[in-house]
Amino acid sequence: MSTTTIADRIADWVAKAQYEDLPRRVGEEAKNQILSVIASVHAGHFSEAGRTVSRAVKEWAGGKEATLIPSGERTSVHDAIFGNTALSMALDYDDYLFGAHTGHSAVLVTLALAEKIGISGKDFLLAQVLANEVAGRVGVATLLGPLNGQMCSHVHTIGSAVIAAKLLKLDQAQTLSAIGIAMLQPAFTLRPAFFGSEAKTLLASTTAPIGVRAAELASTGLRGSADVFESDLGFLRVFSPHPLPGAFNGMGSVWLTETLSYKVYPGSACVGAVVDCVLTLVRQHHIDARKVREVHVAAGSLALSADALSAPFVKGPDTLPTTLSSSLGYNVAAALMDKELSPRQFSRDRIKDAATWDLAARVRLTLDPEMERRAAERAPVKDAPAQAESSFDLETADLNGFKMDFAARVRIDMEDGRSFELEQETPFGSGARPFDDRRKAVEDKFRRETRYTLRKERMEKAIDLVHHLEDASASHVRELVRLCCSERG
Repeated sequence: MSTTTIADRIADWVAKAQYEDLPRRVGEEAKNQILSVIASVHAGHFSEAGRTVSRAVKEWAGGKEATLIPSGERTSVHDAIFGNTALSMALDYDDYLFGAHTGHSAVLVTLALAEKIGISGKDFLLAQVLANEVAGRVGVATLLGPLNGQMCSHVHTIGSAVIAAKLLKLDQAQTLSAIGIAMLQPAFTLRPAFFGSEAKTLLASTTAPIGVRAAELASTGLRGSADVFESDLGFLRVFSPHPLPGAFNGMGSVWLTETLSYKVYPGSACVGAVVDCVLTLVRQHHIDARKVREVHVAAGSLALSADALSAPFVKGPDTLPTTLSSSLGYNVAAALMDKELSPRQFSRDRIKDAATWDLAARVRLTLDPEMERRAAERAPVKDAPAQAESSFDLETADLNGFKMDFAARVRIDMEDGRSFELEQETPFGSGARPFDDRRKAVEDKFRRETRYTLRKERMEKAIDLVHHLEDASASHVRELVRLCCSERG
């Protein structure tokens, strides 16, 4: 019986991995993630919570190692990571893969370290993908626990440790220590703070820099625990009553990066297909929101659960934008009235509109048994929790099921008796969509959210640089940061 620990296996894989090990399709998906995350940073820059955090970070004493996007101020690597990840999370406008929302750290930690130490585009893509793979597996391993999705903020700690270990060229033993140090005290997100405050904006900000520091400490000789995951009171048992250690199988052969999906609207992933249906119906039938009697939304348990968890913190016109990211009623009403769902619908003034809340009160939610059945059939984890604990193996799991979640059906009833109905299986930007559709979705998102700060020529040059990142030198990678910042002076 092998005595190799999970952390040993991760460290060995990370230390040995080379860019050439990445299938081309995985590298191309990582490029989509870069564009999506940088777009979310730009969008978050204009949010109230994002501006508040940015003001605080700019007051902190820092060096000149990395850049705050999109303002262009220079600061320390750790502060740049803090500020940029806060903006990327401010509107819940990120990407997600099976197990976790990894993009905040996978992209932005790599970008900050690239500025400081200088790395090629190939090194960038490799570190980013390694972070996705390891952090995603940590999320999968505790899938049958109290935390999921954005609440699994500890994934940014280990993901960032992996990035820093790889870019600082740590050996296997040092990488093992970086992982052990990073997982010393993994964050546990509390539900009231997540759904009921703007502190949600800081989930990656407060965890990702710890991972970078863990690798820096490991490089100096500080040693971390090798059995931090599977020991009796280790991470897996503390964070889940039914942990899935099989999540750590298949490193180098099964790529979670291939399950990436991209949000084309701010808010929870559960909102996507619902809003797709609403906006499609509005545009096809020229629906006047003032003449809508009721809206009926049928969806699976994930969407209804997210809405129910946010409901106690919904306070009408005084609700925080971070709460509304999961509230189906508000999202449906705002999309109907404005014929869009963008960062503008989450400004304080827009949220205060009484007519929107009147319409939101007429949105009816129901669980669709057929959608729930299909979701259960496609779920990568199909066994009962106790059985899954010993049987789940990521190396043989069908990950296509994850890409097919979040189906929804919307029926809009008008005051004149007409009704308009539409069902959608997967949201726009979903991993279930063809690759070309996903690429177009992230390019459109990047152009849409950077148009307020970047001239068109800089915008297009940044997109082109990302698309050819495997050919980029260290100076080109640093230029990408410059291109994504507004011109100053």
